[in-house]
Amino acid sequence: MTNKEDRRIPPFILSNPIRRIFENPGEILKYVKEGMVVVDHGCGPGFYTIPLSRRVGDKGIVYAIDSDMKQIEVLNKKLDKLKINNVKTFVSRDLSPIPSNSVDFVLSKDVLCCTVLHNELAKEIIRVLKPGGLAFVSIKKGRKGSDPRSMTAEELFSLFPTYKERKNGLFTAWVLYVKPSIA
Repeated sequence: MTNKEDRRIPPFILSNPIRRIFENPGEILKYVKEGMVVVDHGCGPGFYTIPLSRRVGDKGIVYAIDSDMKQIEVLNKKLDKLKINNVKTFVSRDLSPIPSNSVDFVLSKDVLCCTVLHNELAKEIIRVLKPGGLAFVSIKKGRKGSDPRSMTAEELFSLFPTYKERKNGLFTAWVLYVKPSIA
């Protein structure tokens, strides 16, 4: 989706207009193509879910997963209002509703740093990806020792060793993981 296409989404759908100043969904959507199967892990009220659904089109599907039932309810209302039919929502703390090796792209934005189950969730992300599939996984960096949920960039990178790109910024870190193809 180009930035121009992204701007056609009604502002109320994006829920948080201030967030849009700091985050451009188009930067992540460039990895998503029409017809893909995508997971929005930690979807919240759909900041990325709705642009992802438009990007994959009628031939694709988006699995939107969040552990907060209220967030899923808000997202479902938006999906109904926009008559979007290619999104399936789940209330779950992990990716267990998604079959193994079935997903082309996983977006897990700032989710791993909200749990102590870093290794388990990383394994789940890898499990659902098809060989050659991509996962964009980001964290907000915290001080180690102050919170058991905190992660360093090095810890994130060690969980996703095969990558296309990665960045260690001042407050955040992210990796674009590539699941190795079966030899």
